[in-house]
Amino acid sequence: WELPALAFLVEILDYLDGKKCHESVLPILARHLQSQCPESRRLALRGLIVLSVDPSMADSICTLSEHLLELLHDGDGDVVRMALSVFLNMLQDKDIEGFCFTSPKLAEALQPLFDNDNTHVQLLSMRLFREVMEWLVEEGRKTLTAQVQQSLVPLFFHLHDE
Repeated sequence: WELPALAFLVEILDYLDGKKCHESVLPILARHLQSQCPESRRLALRGLIVLSVDPSMADSICTLSEHLLELLHDGDGDVVRMALSVFLNMLQDKDIEGFCFTSPKLAEALQPLFDNDNTHVQLLSMRLFREVMEWLVEEGRKTLTAQVQQSLVPLFFHLHDE
């Protein structure tokens, strides 16, 4: 009964109040994302696509990045396409904190998908790669700006002492 129950859950996700239940649904989907059953993985990915549309879920879904990265090597084009869609939806939240650890691995994992037989996977992977690169540049600027600002005060005092 587990597979039909998961299918029912995924179908009603659009109709549930996200602020109340999405955090409790995520562990269920995470467990099925790691399942050996291909249908369970597909259903979990469909559920994650629904959840990832909500920008407030980006940080929570980011905890599943390692598992989503593994699915990018799956032989099933639909699974890869859905995993790419989850990543794309996650990146709509520009302030996602946990993504900085995943982004270099994701950029590396996307490159082999550029030559995928599935045109839709190719296009999604290229779009995601571009967005990851833009995100990395923006995050790099924020990090660099913070570092520069932290070093300006000691530099100011040093120059003022001289």
